[in-house]
This record gives sequence, C-alpha cells and structure tokens, in this order.
Amino acid sequence: MNSEKPVLRTSALLSTLSALARLSPWLLAAVCLVVVTLFFLLAQYAHPSSDDFCLAAGIQREGVLAHLWNHYIEWSGRYSGNTLYGIYPLVFGMFDGYWLIPVLLMVALFAATVFFASTLFRVKPHDRCVLLSALVFVAVFLLGMISPASGLYWMAGALSYQSANIFLLLALGLMIRLLERQKRSEKYFDLLALLLAVMVMAVGFNETSMIALTAMSLLFFLARVRSGWAISWPWLLVLITTLLCVGVVYFSPGNAIRAADFPLRHDLPRALSGSVAVGARILWKWISSPVLLTATLLSPFAVSRLYRLSGRSFVISKPLLAAAILGTLAIPVLFQFPAWWSMGGWAPPRTVDATYFVFLVSWFLTTGAITVHLINAGRVDPDLSTRAPSAAMLVLAASVLFTIAVTGSKNYRLAQSDLANHASPWNQYMQERYAIIENAVAGNQLSLVVPDYQQPYPRTIYFNDIARNSGDWRNRCYAEYFGLQRIKRARPRNE
Repeated sequence: MNSEKPVLRTSALLSTLSALARLSPWLLAAVCLVVVTLFFLLAQYAHPSSDDFCLAAGIQREGVLAHLWNHYIEWSGRYSGNTLYGIYPLVFGMFDGYWLIPVLLMVALFAATVFFASTLFRVKPHDRCVLLSALVFVAVFLLGMISPASGLYWMAGALSYQSANIFLLLALGLMIRLLERQKRSEKYFDLLALLLAVMVMAVGFNETSMIALTAMSLLFFLARVRSGWAISWPWLLVLITTLLCVGVVYFSPGNAIRAADFPLRHDLPRALSGSVAVGARILWKWISSPVLLTATLLSPFAVSRLYRLSGRSFVISKPLLAAAILGTLAIPVLFQFPAWWSMGGWAPPRTVDATYFVFLVSWFLTTGAITVHLINAGRVDPDLSTRAPSAAMLVLAASVLFTIAVTGSKNYRLAQSDLANHASPWNQYMQERYAIIENAVAGNQLSLVVPDYQQPYPRTIYFNDIARNSGDWRNRCYAEYFGLQRIKRARPRNE
C-alpha cells in the first residue's frame, strides 16, 4: 500500500506539469498581446513632424508627381518610401488618419510574418504555432527597437522602414514558393511577376532593405545557377530587376546633394573602423537582451512543432550552418558601413532598427536551422514540444522567463509610462496648438508664436518638433503647410 503513494504523487506531479505546459502558449500569447496593444494604444497620440510637413507642403505647392520627382532629384532616391508618405495624407488626411499608420504597419508586419513562417514550413497560416511564433517575433522586434518614435510613429520613418520590413518577408516567402513550383514543375509566371513587383517596391523603401534584398537575390541565383538555364533564368531576372532598382536609388542626384552636408563622408579607414566598432557594440547589445535570449530559448520548441507538421524536408549541412551563423553575427557590422561611408558617423536610430529587423530574421532562421539539423542528426527529439515532463518544465520555465524579461524591458516600461502619464498631455497640447494656428490663419495673423511645451515628452512616440527659431527648416515647412509666414515656439519662462 505504501509503495503506491509515491507512484500516485509522481503521477499527480506529471499531470500538473502537463497541464502547466498547456498553459505556456497562452501565457506567451497574453504577454505579447499586451505589448502589441500597448503600442497600438500609443498610436492615437502620435502627431506629424518635420519631413511630414515638408513633403505635404511641397505636394500642396507643386502637385504629387512634380514634387515626388523633385524630391528624387534634390533629396532622396527612396522612390517607394517617398511615394507612400507623399500619397498617404491625401487619402487618410494628415491628422485624422495619422494614428492608423503604426497600427496598420504592426498588423501588416504580423501578417507578413505569418505568411513567411507558414510558407517556410508549408503549414496552414492559421496554425496556432504559426500565429504564436509571429506574435512573439513582432513583440521581440518592438521591444528591441532603439527608437519606436522615429521608426514606427513618425510617418516618414514608419512608411519607409516598416514597409520595407514587411516587403522583405513577402519577398522571402515568394522566393520559397517559386522554388517549390520549379521543383514540382508547375507553372510559375504569375508568381514570378508578383515577386518582381514586390522586389521593385521593396528596394525603393530604404538602403538597409535594399542591401538585404540584393544579398537575397544573389544568394538564390547562385544556389540555382548550376541547375541549368531553364531553372536559373527566373532567378537571374529577379537579380537583374533588383540591381536595376538599386541603380535607381543609388544614382539619385538627391543622394549627392544630401551627402554634401556630411564633411566626414567617403573616408574609408574611418568607415571601416567605425563600422566594426559600432557594429560590435550593437551586436552585443542585441544578443545580451533578456527578451531576445528568452525568445531564443523558446524557438526550438516552436521549430520542432512546425517541423513535425511540415510537409517539407530540410537538409542542412554543417558548412551551411557555419555560414548562417557567421553571416548573422556580421549583419550589424556590414549594415553599419553604408552610413559610415556616406555620412562618416553613426547611422540614425531608425536605420539601426531596420538592421535589427534583418538581424532578427536571420537570427531566428539560424536557430531554427540548428534545431532542424540536430533533429535530423538524432540529437534532439522531434517531439520536443510535447514530451513530458522535462520538455514541459523547460517550456514553462522559458515562458515565465520571457514574461519577466518583457515586463522588465526598457521599451515596455517606457511605453507603459508614456501611456499612463505623458502621451495624453502631449496630445492635448498639440490639439490646442492646431486650434491656435487655425484661429490665427482665420484672423490673418500670419506670424505666430505658439506656447512652449512644459512637460516631459512621451519618448515612445515623440520624434521632434518645430524650434524656437522661425528660420529652422522644420518651422518653414510647418508654416508653409498651415499657410503662415512664420511660426516658432515661445521660449520657456525661466530663460
């Protein structure tokens, strides 16, 4: 009789662990939904700034096509990004639809991640593991951004950088689907046309995405070039199309005009040393992040489940793994170089965040490849995600650690504080400013001094504002958009 009690206790313990393991995905989903919802709610308090007004004022003055052409000639070759944030205010309004930008982009980023993950493993997009993996990925990205304000809540930055991230995942997914159709000897001309259209759009968003897409196109072409002309010609077409679009961006006359503002540009020794030093610092910051580390601990469980559901077989050699690991670790250094070469200094935070996105995609692809390699080699149980009790304990522990890391992360605490304390007063101040401007224009008071903001800025969503000097370029764009001659902020009372 006594010997039965330990057996019963063990059985009860195993049953409890199994029940807790089933709760782990719900815990992950809940904490990630809290993160995304927090960033959603902050969107309602975002306001246009700087380049938003410059481009909108130019379009008011010259018309859409003429101003976009002049922008290409005089400032930037990012034809897709320029077009999106030039047209968006005409469709949604400069103010009424501004809050929708980060919301739509976060939803689209989630959908693009689902598309890519389901395509990679050839599983249904609505599979719970696919949806949860995509949700975790989006949360990890949001919490790892240096500047959500400039990369997500500022229209010019958001539409140039987050749209590029979305199209990067779409391009990867379409490339995988093109490979599949070729292997099954199915028609693929419609898919190829769609891929080419996506590549044309994707290259024109920003230089970081442009480099990543060029590398992707080259790697896919090199992987298929030995298969003969019938197989390789679509990939050559994709590569040529990508390079032509790169040329459109790179040879924009506006690039040279903008580069003239940076006296330290085109200093090769400085660019190389700066890229290595800053890239190494950024890499360490990323890989030492508790959020990323705990998400990485969870990734083998997700990959093992998706691999079991997958109708695809992966053959991953050790040289390929080594190349993936080295390539992933080199991303921060390689993607720092264009900024150091063209500007002679650090890349803007939104560019670093774009690099972080590429790094995250490569990081999780690499950890997934390692997991699949170990499963194929018999070193990891292919049923890792459900085996009890050890796997149950590991999933639960990693989920709890991830939750702790998320709620303790800098971006989460800052966003939470901004939503509770700083975002609403900033929004109220801006609404009062718009009313002051409207009344001034109605009364033909075209030279205006607006009150200074006296409270802490909501750093998650605040990018920049007009200056106390009416001659500042931001002030001039602001004044032109609203139909003023001059505008500036008043000096604080204690100055």
